[in-house]
Amino acid sequence: MLKEAHNKEDIKKIDEKPKVLIVDDDEESANLLKGVFKSGGFEVKAAFDGLEGFDMATKFLPDVIITGIVMPRMSGFEMMKNLKGSVSTAKIPVMVFSHLGRQEDKEEAQKMGARDFIIRGMTTPADIVKKSLSYITKCKVYYLRFDIQDADARALGKDFNFPPMFECKEEERMFIKLEPDNKKDFTPTFKATFVCK
Repeated sequence: MLKEAHNKEDIKKIDEKPKVLIVDDDEESANLLKGVFKSGGFEVKAAFDGLEGFDMATKFLPDVIITGIVMPRMSGFEMMKNLKGSVSTAKIPVMVFSHLGRQEDKEEAQKMGARDFIIRGMTTPADIVKKSLSYITKCKVYYLRFDIQDADARALGKDFNFPPMFECKEEERMFIKLEPDNKKDFTPTFKATFVCK
């Protein structure tokens, strides 16, 4: 079963580009981050105030949002409040990008559920990308071929009380779908599901 996973035909990897939304009225900062995320393999959108950011978040549904605080029309904190109030965006991780690094802003960000508080100039753009990845749960999905003829597969089927012949239709094969379940401490864990393809 898993010991055969290095065979090219037994692994199907589907790359889903992680999506990031950058919300900052400082266009220079936003464009710098945009470039770094693009080169890191992300699909990137940028908004230049909180209102535009909220609207874009509801349509784009990014995997992570990086927002400034003080912006015209709607602040970053107001946008976060609106995101939490919408079913489609409530669970999107938000990282606050601060130009001033004030303690009261940090406390407010924590109170509002921000995953991180980044001070401009204290964290490199590459580290911001790395931090973002730690909050994203769907970077890549892997499919490992699951062969019922393999002894490990039969043992797994028995341990989990699968039906005696847990096979797919004649033209399909069974795979274990592995989705990264990234944690804050970079512990490599996965959610596994059995699928027929």
